[in-house]
Amino acid sequence: METIKSFSADTEEELWHLVTYDMANQKELLHYSAQLTQAGQPIYFDIDIDLGGGFEGGISSTTFMAPVPSHVSLRFALHEQGFIDELGKFFGMEDIELGYQDIDDAFIIKTNQPDTLKSLLADPTLHQLLLKHKSCEFRLHDDADETGPETVLTFHKDDAILDISELREIYGMLYLLLQKLR
Repeated sequence: METIKSFSADTEEELWHLVTYDMANQKELLHYSAQLTQAGQPIYFDIDIDLGGGFEGGISSTTFMAPVPSHVSLRFALHEQGFIDELGKFFGMEDIELGYQDIDDAFIIKTNQPDTLKSLLADPTLHQLLLKHKSCEFRLHDDADETGPETVLTFHKDDAILDISELREIYGMLYLLLQKLR
């Protein structure tokens, strides 16, 4: 059964000190799941590495997920723009442009509130982080699990991110956006 570690602290610095220490003391870091809680805001993250075997290639992923207050009506999805997406746009696929050339060129963007998303993503530091992880899928969407439906902010990348500074950057981005959404 998967063990989800739980860390809570008043500051991001304290929180990541705890996570860094714990991750450094793992014998194998093939799977790591944690709930990080700062100022009452939980953010979950999961690193999964499957080395494969035989003729199978391995797979890996990093996912961050945070519940969003139910009053938030904004929904969005960003994913890397590729050749197939260019063809899709030619045939009428939805792709919102926010007016941030770097983000508009790198991602396919779908949202129900373009102006709200533009305001939310106005910080150039967020642009740099998203462009650093262009192959990510970044969404604010409705989800359901065994506890019922909820709205969640997720960052998913088909790559295991093991660098603490990169994990902390992604965490910081989600935490900042969650504060703005309140």
